[in-house]
Amino acid sequence: MKFRSRKDITFKLITAGYSFLFAVLLGESFFYKNFNHDYFVVFDIIISVLWILVLWSFFDTSYKVKKGYLICRSGIRLRKVKINNITKILVGKTLWSGKRLATARKGLVLFYGDNQQIYISPKTNESFVKHMVELKPDVEIEFYEDHWLK
Repeated sequence: MKFRSRKDITFKLITAGYSFLFAVLLGESFFYKNFNHDYFVVFDIIISVLWILVLWSFFDTSYKVKKGYLICRSGIRLRKVKINNITKILVGKTLWSGKRLATARKGLVLFYGDNQQIYISPKTNESFVKHMVELKPDVEIEFYEDHWLK
């Protein structure tokens, strides 16, 4: 079963900001004809590759359950987690660092193995959690609350 990633306004704005920056940098290099041409070709290639990677991660982030594994893909990044190794799912938390294969806030933190965790953001947390509970009934489900917001 395949789950697409949810995209919220924060990551849409981040992607749009990077896209604008890369477009400006690429456009700028066309105006400077007096400088070393080789420098700008290399610069344009690097900026183009970075732009492609950002867009690829934004548009191709998904999670697939296949043959006992959860396969998380975000652009060129790929993680395989054995479903039997998942011990806990924290629902509604946002991780800003670490193994982060998500394009939205308030997703799922999956704990597995020896203190390892991965952050994902499926379209709906509920359907993903229900599917995981079907596959591994003994997985612990915990709901996160932002106490500082109250």
